[in-house]
Amino acid sequence: MMRKDATLVLLLALSFVGCSRSSTASKNTQAPPSLEARDSEGNSALLRAVNSGDTIEVRRLVEAGADVNSASNSGVTPLMNAAGMGNKEAVEFLIHKGADVNHRTSGNYTALMQAALVGQIEIVKVLLDAGADPSVKDAGGRTAMAWAQEQKHDDIALLLKQKTGTQSAGKN
Repeated sequence: MMRKDATLVLLLALSFVGCSRSSTASKNTQAPPSLEARDSEGNSALLRAVNSGDTIEVRRLVEAGADVNSASNSGVTPLMNAAGMGNKEAVEFLIHKGADVNHRTSGNYTALMQAALVGQIEIVKVLLDAGADPSVKDAGGRTAMAWAQEQKHDDIALLLKQKTGTQSAGKN
């Protein structure tokens, strides 16, 4: 158990400082940690790499076989967090590698809702082009358009309105 914890700490430290696997300290001296090893919140190495904004590590992990649809305990996927962070490169890469653009958390929340909530119009466009469903409602009855309207992201609300053909969406 101690080795697993030490490996997890090392992986997190490397992703935060942007170190690569090619460093002499890590090269072929240890077996790599499991790609699907989880922290206490159910975050995989891939989800942690997305959260740290390390697109190089995201690519490395996916190319090594990490599951692009690996979700945390609450159902959050790497795509959802990349979308919320506005990391277009990671979003496009994850989609290209098979990320589910319509995956829902336990609260029925989607990557499109996350991007709309935080005002990431370019990410909203990428998600829509990849087939994200703007009509999905979260557990509170809100669509991505409702989240955009609530946060006064009028450009995103208009784009989503055009995609759904509705005047408003979600709770009134």
